[in-house]
Order: sequence, then structure tokens, then C-alpha cells
Amino acid sequence: MTVKRKRKRRFRLPWQNTGTQRRRRRRRKVRKEVWYALAAVLVLALLIFVPNHIRTKKLKELGYTKPVIKEIKKQKLSRVLLDNNYYSAYLADSIMDGTVNTDYLPLYTLVQSGGSLNADDFLLWNRLEDKGYEEDQLLNLFGHLRFWEMTPLLVFDYQYNEQPYIDDCIAHADVNSPSSFTLSGSYFVPYGAARPTVDPHSSSAIVNKTYYLAPDFEPTDLTELSIYYAATGRMLSKTGADALAEWCNAGRNVGVTFYATSAYRTYESQESIYNSYVQAWGQEEADSLSARPGHSEHQTGLVVDIAATNEDNVSEFKDTLAYRWCSKNSADYGWILRYPEGKEIITGYQFESWHYRYIGKDLALKLQESGLTYDEYYALYLKPFDDETLIPKDNVLEGTNYAAPSAEEN
Repeated sequence: MTVKRKRKRRFRLPWQNTGTQRRRRRRRKVRKEVWYALAAVLVLALLIFVPNHIRTKKLKELGYTKPVIKEIKKQKLSRVLLDNNYYSAYLADSIMDGTVNTDYLPLYTLVQSGGSLNADDFLLWNRLEDKGYEEDQLLNLFGHLRFWEMTPLLVFDYQYNEQPYIDDCIAHADVNSPSSFTLSGSYFVPYGAARPTVDPHSSSAIVNKTYYLAPDFEPTDLTELSIYYAATGRMLSKTGADALAEWCNAGRNVGVTFYATSAYRTYESQESIYNSYVQAWGQEEADSLSARPGHSEHQTGLVVDIAATNEDNVSEFKDTLAYRWCSKNSADYGWILRYPEGKEIITGYQFESWHYRYIGKDLALKLQESGLTYDEYYALYLKPFDDETLIPKDNVLEGTNYAAPSAEEN
């Protein structure tokens, strides 16, 4: 006989479901779209983090510190710096203090400890580029030469191989200075690439062995000079005549007297003078002493050759009191010593202590401060660019003397 066991009743709490079987919980399935989104976020994070980490590592290897790297990334300079291996302590400092001009990054890499760059350096870079020099040539020039050793290149012919010029400058480094510049080589063919003078009626017009005036050019306001200031029959433009009178009067006020022995010359008059030099000494010597017709500043009506009065026993003007006073004070009255001593290789003329050119007071004072010849100054600050796309941005130009003065500036 089988004894049935009595089924033990399971005790349930009052709030438990006693009437039905407990339901199994359904497992929630994550949709595919969510997985795809999570995967995309992960991939994106890797794409950002890994390259960023690599860039940071490479920038450190170049020499940049963490604070500078942070600024580099902020200014979005990582790629250009890494692609070109640009680094110098000066570049790092300039990035950090926010003064870096990103148009000239290669130039920053050349600056040695304690050096610096300014707007004139940037303008010179663009001017030389406009002259035809390529980046590798510019880096070679800026890497070896000083500012005033490069400005003559704006006057000279384009040098397809710049290295001989660099070597020549280095060979004369002990004797050259901003006030005296000599080289052994020849870097300019006089009259070889002549072009018309820009705005010939302007007081800032350039006339030299590159720029010329037309045979029929004549100042529109020629004025005969008083015999109080010049030899009989001499003429200048009205602007030049007024400036000469002011200059002479200022000299007399301090006991210095001088007058103009030569002033305006026609094309034909200059032609006659030049030909007489050629006949006497040959063309090469004549070219160092006199301008060819059309290339003489005297034709502008803004030039005088002066002589001292009341100074006995002095054979040359450079030895007179008048020369010492005029050469020192001429800029205050708008005049410049056009062919200074020690700059013959740049001007193309022997030192002429008596030859003065009127360019206006403001421009004359700026030229004096620069220490450049007028040929260099014009090529750097006043000359129109041949390729206007190479004109520096306004923030560079505003830091220089760039821009031609008005034609009648006093």
C-alpha cells in the first residue's frame, strides 16, 4: 500500500502573487543603431586622440614645451611647423607671446639667441622676393647677412647665385658698416635694365643709373633763382627754389654762406657735359663722374651743386665749414647729400660733397635716420611693387616707412 505524501504548501507573503505563476523578466535587447553609434564615437575618439598624441610628441621632439604646444594648437600651427621642421627658441617665444607673423615662419627659424625681427625685415623679405629671389636664396641671405648688407641688393641686379655676394660681404665684415660699404665684386651693370622714372614731377622721384627721364621732360614750374642764392641764370622748380632760399638763410644765420653753382639742366645740356667727359677720360671713367643724358637728377629741377663763399685757402668743398654744416643740417630743410662717401658701390658715383637733392623735409629726415642711400631707401619704401601680390599686409606696412610722400611735401 502506497502512502501519499502530503504536499507541503509554500508560504507566500501577502503582497506576493498567489494566483498565478511568477512571470519571467524579459531581457532588453540593445538595438544595432546604438552599437553602431558607440562604435563610431570610439573610432572618432581614436582618430582624434592618436594623431593629437603623435603631433604633441613630434612637437616636443622639435624642441617645443607643453605651454608652447598648447598655444601652437590654439593657433592651428601644428601642421605647418611639423611639415617644415620649423623651430627656434625665438619662434617659440613669439608663438607664446602672440607676436608671431605666420607669413614669415621660415625667417623666424634663422634668428639666433638675443635676436629679433621687425616690420622692416618682413618688408625687405618681400622686396627681395619681388626682385626675383626664391625662398632658399632668401634664407641663405638672411641667415648670413645683416639688414644693411642686404638692402644694396634692391639696387643691384638680381644675383642668380647669391653665394658670391654673401662671401664678399663676409670678407669685408670687419671694415663695412651702415655708414660705409665696400665690396670687391661687381653686382650691377649701369644702365643695363633702364626703366622710366615713376611720377617724375614728384619731389620723391628717383633718377639714377636705372631710372631715367624722357628727353622732353621739364619741370612745370621752373623758377629763376635769386643771385642772392645762386650764380646768374640758374633755375629750379618752385618747390626747390623756396627750399634753397630757406636753407641758405639758415646757414647765414649761423655764419655759414654758400650758393648754387649749378641747378636745373636740360637733357641736351647734360648730353653735352657727359660727352665731354667721355672724350676726356673714356666712358668707364665718365660714368663714375657724370650721368648719361636722361639719367641726371639735375633734369628734375630739384638738384643743386653748391660752393662755399668767404672761405679762403680751401681748395675742395669737402674741406669747408659750409660742407660740414650743410651735410649735417641739410635734412632739416629737405635736402640730402645724394652721393655720400663710402657708398660709391651703391650709388654708382664717386663721392660728391657738393651735390644735394631736394626730397622734402619729412622724407629727408627719415632717410637720414635710416642710414641708407636714397637708391636703397626708394627701392625699399617707395618703389611700386612689380608683383602686387607680394605687397605685405597692412600690419607689416604700418610698422615701416612704406608709402610715397606727397609730391609737394615741405
